[in-house]
Amino acid sequence: MFSAGFGPGFGGGFGPGFGGFGPGAGGPGACGPGFGGGFGGGFGPGAGHHFFRGRIKRAAIAAAALLQEGPATAEQLSQRVSEITDGAFTPPVDKVEFVISLLAARGVATVEDGVATLTEFGEQLLSWRGVSSETVQAFLGEAGKFGDVIKLRKDLFELAGLARTIKFTGNDAQKADLKAAVATLSGAVAEAKKALYRTLADN
Repeated sequence: MFSAGFGPGFGGGFGPGFGGFGPGAGGPGACGPGFGGGFGGGFGPGAGHHFFRGRIKRAAIAAAALLQEGPATAEQLSQRVSEITDGAFTPPVDKVEFVISLLAARGVATVEDGVATLTEFGEQLLSWRGVSSETVQAFLGEAGKFGDVIKLRKDLFELAGLARTIKFTGNDAQKADLKAAVATLSGAVAEAKKALYRTLADN
């Protein structure tokens, strides 16, 4: 149903490792016609053609759509995402604040005393893209079911990054620790794969 999504990424985004509110599980049109296309260049005042890109763009669209529920602070938007996904994703407040600032720069939202409000232009833009609060909530609700899988992917990706750093820049002691950690992890991964293949075969 979803293929390339809000990003790990909705991470530049909001979700674990995604660039967006949620996982890399959406695609063009995943939350309505043209959802993946985002705000694109040429919309709103004072921004360049590539103001929104990729994950940030998906997160911005999602944030704008959630503002249809009413004005909100970054903390409140983060909480909305957490509630919709049953706690699977809780976007960092600072990332939500950044996305809100992008919406404000585009004229999609106004911000007063930290409270973001969707503008008429923002409403029109969402309508034009075929995106609404309902479609975004449906996406996030579906994505939330895969929160544990996405967290696993994020953790493994982070671990690989640490290993790569030590491999290239670590001292002898650090490389020895890395070798031991890799051996331990490889054994655990092998056992986990056996168990999962076994349960698939049983069912």
